[in-house]
This record gives sequence, structure tokens and C-alpha cells, in this order.
Amino acid sequence: MITLNLNNDGFTGDILIEPNRPIKWSDNVRFIKIFTLLTLMIAIFFVYHGFLLVLPYSGLEIILLSACLYLVYKHYSICQVIHFTKDQVILESGDCSAKDRVEYQRYWSKFYIDSEGSYNIPKLSIRSMGKTTEIGQFLSYDDKTALITIITNMTNSFQHQKPQCNN
Repeated sequence: MITLNLNNDGFTGDILIEPNRPIKWSDNVRFIKIFTLLTLMIAIFFVYHGFLLVLPYSGLEIILLSACLYLVYKHYSICQVIHFTKDQVILESGDCSAKDRVEYQRYWSKFYIDSEGSYNIPKLSIRSMGKTTEIGQFLSYDDKTALITIITNMTNSFQHQKPQCNN
């Protein structure tokens, strides 16, 4: 999912890049509660009929499901923010609470598109002075091509701007 916050000049602003989350955390909690209720009802039925080992395995099943849903949600809570200023391209990556920050000089950096990505999804990266960072590696094909189009338009409008002289 791509969220644009561009300025009127067409080459400065922010781009927020997030993966498409399959489900919200509140919906995960609701699913876990319903699953727990259903599992415990079945386990109590079997315990009533003398099968005592069903109860601990039902609890283990609930814990395992909760842990798996949490790990999937945590995996999909990453994001990247690209800040375009007149002098820099700042890339912040990580989960939405704590981000790693990499700064590139705008005049010396270059965006590269490698069409040999996995599942025919092109790879987009920024390079400058020996540093390379991949952008949007978690995006789908349609989102990645939209991001490439947006960044191409922004860099083209940046390259065609006229330098301003302060007299």
C-alpha cells in the first residue's frame, strides 16, 4: 500500500510504503477468543467422557495459534518512508514504531530497477557512494510498478527543474 504526501512542486514530499495487511490485530484477537471458546467447549466435552489428555493439548493448540497470528501480524507491521527534500532522499525502514534511517544526497543518488526480481516483481533500490538499499521489497507486483512510476515521475521532474540563483 502506497500513501503519497507530495508538495506542489512535484519533486519533494513523503511516500509511505506498507505491505497489505491481511487482518487487523483487533480482528485477530476476536478470532482467538472465538477459537478458544470453541476449542474449550470441545475439550470439556471430551474430558467429561474421560479423555483427560485432550485438555492440555487444546491449551497448547490455542497458545500455538496465538503465537503464529502474532508473528504474522508483526511481520506485516513493517513500513518504509521515503522523504524527498531538495538536497536529500531519506529512507526510513523498520516497524512503524522504530525505524532505521539512511540518508542519501539527492544529486548523487540514483534509483535502479532490476526486472529480474522474484515472481517477476521488479526490484527497486537506491544507490549512492557505495550504499544500496532496496525499497518496497514486500510490495505486490501492481504496488511495485505504481511505486516505480511515482518515483520515476518525481526524479524526472527533479532533473528538469531549473536551478534558482540568489541575486
